Amino acid sequence: MKQQRTLLYAAMAIILAFGLYLVIPRSNSTATPVGQEQTTEISYKGVDGKNALELLDASYEIETQKFDFGQMVQSIDGRKAGSDEFWAFYVNGEMAQVGAGDYQTKSTDTISWKLEKIQ
Repeated sequence: MKQQRTLLYAAMAIILAFGLYLVIPRSNSTATPVGQEQTTEISYKGVDGKNALELLDASYEIETQKFDFGQMVQSIDGRKAGSDEFWAFYVNGEMAQVGAGDYQTKSTDTISWKLEKIQ
């Protein structure tokens, strides 16, 4: 009788463990963890004699696409612009009038990139 009870408890433990295995999410989940939202804006200081794109590339992982008018940033630290978005380039709070590769920064500049919707 004691042996049957032990087998019954062992079987219940195995069933419970298997059920938990099926219910608990695995660590390779593609969901974004709470509190780890993707970046939509970054800022950094300018450096005399360096352009805004090379400073961005030195501090962040970026992807760009080359066009006739220059390079356009497609992603920053893995955050890609969606089909209705783009990475906008700002200097001292104003949208830049030239591309990041052409803008020679000054140490007094604050460079910002903001993920914005195409309108």
